[in-house]
Amino acid sequence: MGEKMKKLKSIGFAVIYLLIPILLQFIVGIELQIQIILMQWRGKEIPIDALEQMLSNYGFNLILISMINLILIAGMGSWYYFIRKRRDVSPVDYRKILSPKTVGCLAALAFFAQFVCSIVMAVMAFVFPDVFKEYQKLMEGVDINVLPAWATLFIVAVWAPLAEEIVFRAMIFRTLRRGFVFWPAAVLSGIAFGVYHMNLIQGVYASLMGILLAYIYEKTNSLLGVYLFHLSFNLMNYGISYIQQQAGLPELLQGFITLLLMAAAGPGLAVCIYLLSRIYRKQEIEN
Repeated sequence: MGEKMKKLKSIGFAVIYLLIPILLQFIVGIELQIQIILMQWRGKEIPIDALEQMLSNYGFNLILISMINLILIAGMGSWYYFIRKRRDVSPVDYRKILSPKTVGCLAALAFFAQFVCSIVMAVMAFVFPDVFKEYQKLMEGVDINVLPAWATLFIVAVWAPLAEEIVFRAMIFRTLRRGFVFWPAAVLSGIAFGVYHMNLIQGVYASLMGILLAYIYEKTNSLLGVYLFHLSFNLMNYGISYIQQQAGLPELLQGFITLLLMAAAGPGLAVCIYLLSRIYRKQEIEN
């Protein structure tokens, strides 16, 4: 009974932690609607076209996301910090995490993970063609040039990963890990990470990515280790896209290079995971 209650308790708290960022987005949306209603009530007419353009503007949404992430980092980050100081996590060797060996391994892992995600996306396009078309339409409205490049990179590649790792690894996975062994905790936290992305296509690869992120957190026993991977992954995503656009290579040659990298992605990812397991042979979160 004790073990069963421990599992239920960890699931319950994990659900609460997942609901916090979801409800926060909902509250920000409600607050925005209230402000619009108040402006209209005061006699300030807002053209419907202008309102729809503002709400669909990627830059506007990026700013809202950064505000939500600021609240998450300040609130849940402080909570995590004081829990770590007082309770159930063993000491962290930050010098080892920042060593060239670990940083290089995490960077290589992020590189190969890019192309594993490409494989997952290709499979999703084949299995769910209609859903994938809707996803493509959604992404067509995403213009990363609406803000200065440095601002977009900071919000998406630096700021957002910190908030997500605090919520999903430092809080949700860590909480599930207290009630479960690694694999159930990793899968459940990965599913939570996928649900948070709010659409099927992103949800599937985010769930798989969440399991890998949980593994890195388990091995390094640190928010820093998993953040370095997530930061590298997002930066490489933009970097690879930029290189493809600026390289000026024939489309056929670019496609051939991408296929080669996708073929190497699985073995490369496996080798990097093995190397990480060798660097951190017996590093685990204490129950």
